[in-house]
Amino acid sequence: MLTKMKRIGYASVAVLALTLTSSPAAAECVIGSAPLFDPFAPYKEPGAIIHKDSGFIFPATIAGFRRQCEMTTDFSGNNFEIGYLRDYQDHEIEIKIAIIHLAELNAEDHYKIIKPDMLSHYSSAAVVSEGDYFVSGRPDIAAYQGIFDGGKDGVPWHFSVTALDYGYWDARVMASYPLEIDTAAQEAIMELITAFQWQTPIAGNREVAVP
Repeated sequence: MLTKMKRIGYASVAVLALTLTSSPAAAECVIGSAPLFDPFAPYKEPGAIIHKDSGFIFPATIAGFRRQCEMTTDFSGNNFEIGYLRDYQDHEIEIKIAIIHLAELNAEDHYKIIKPDMLSHYSSAAVVSEGDYFVSGRPDIAAYQGIFDGGKDGVPWHFSVTALDYGYWDARVMASYPLEIDTAAQEAIMELITAFQWQTPIAGNREVAVP
């Protein structure tokens, strides 16, 4: 039986899941604005965005991916999402990364709550695999992943969601691309995960030091 705190946690993240995946305003991009007002500054490198509360850095380009957003319209410290794209032949590999605080929930809980909404965006969606996910080089990070097949505008599609538990902070990585480029896309996604895996979000309510 769920504890009271865990039931509260489920209710909170259910609302958050709808906010992040269903509401365009939650992750609306402002691209190429100059001068750029960024509430998540300071910057670690030219063009990089840092989520102030967690210290997580989002470079403008990384592992062949380009960042979609300069910033989002959601300025709450516990709710931040940003996207990356990588071109492959005539297709795009899309990645969305969310950094959020989820009290009393582990990576599997996080995954199970976001899964129904993820599936709802595709036709004939079916689970290919789901279970614990090992982040290479980071045995300290508990993660859970689901991989799915479905359809998008009549095109066979492949998509996945990976939930990662850093302790105070949680992360979610959602990937989406046409099924015909599956092999190349999987390699590209692994490159991105490898490039990001050195980061560890700081605990909540701490200031990020400017180097």
